[in-house]
Amino acid sequence: MRRLLYWYLPVTAALLGVLVFGGGLWSFLSGNVGEQVGAPPPVSAVVKRAAAGEIVPIILGDSLARGTGDDTGLGIGGRLNEELEKRQIQAKKTVNLAVNGARTADLLQTLSHPSVRTLLGESNVVIVSIGGNDLWGGTDWRNAPPKDPDAAMGIVLTRIEEVVKIVRTANPRARIFIIGLYNPFVATPSGPLLTSLVNRWNSRLIERFGSVPNLTVVQTADIFAYHDRLSMDRFHPGNEGYALIARRIADAI
Repeated sequence: MRRLLYWYLPVTAALLGVLVFGGGLWSFLSGNVGEQVGAPPPVSAVVKRAAAGEIVPIILGDSLARGTGDDTGLGIGGRLNEELEKRQIQAKKTVNLAVNGARTADLLQTLSHPSVRTLLGESNVVIVSIGGNDLWGGTDWRNAPPKDPDAAMGIVLTRIEEVVKIVRTANPRARIFIIGLYNPFVATPSGPLLTSLVNRWNSRLIERFGSVPNLTVVQTADIFAYHDRLSMDRFHPGNEGYALIARRIADAI
């Protein structure tokens, strides 16, 4: 028994190791290395489409998409989840990829990542809020309107078209919602000028995308025009403002 344990078994194991190593070496030298063990499948093979009857939302864009100003932390995405639950609509929690201060170029950069395109492929509702920071210099709307509003709007609209194209490539069947702008400075001396610019932008959004299948422009200007629904920063929506925007999206789903 001792001889078996201390002699034959180690020798047998060593011989097996030599045979395995030799076989691997021969395969390598002959070029027959086979398939990589555990190699990940192509991206298209791992994308999971949303289940029939289930809403799978994703939100992209700027601080409004992020939910800045909502002291509950819900924003559009969280409030959309609540709204769909009230209506007994089966839905997954909204994936929020928005970034404060983002402009169209930033969003296009975000969409260049394969992981983001995979998430788009798994969603069936894509909400986009972008453009305000391009047109009016971030949060300084009162002092930084574009010198040539129509030219600036044309450039931004072209970039949003590229955003829509990327989303469509990642997921041809997704419902896209583009959120229009509102004027947070209605009561200020520059309010009338900004209202005119905001209305022009929203009109151009509808003109460009109003006839695009499976795409909805969500109007928000009227939500803030006659009632104070802004947050404490006097720029972003407050709780009620976000809730009403989410309700409009839910109404159109």
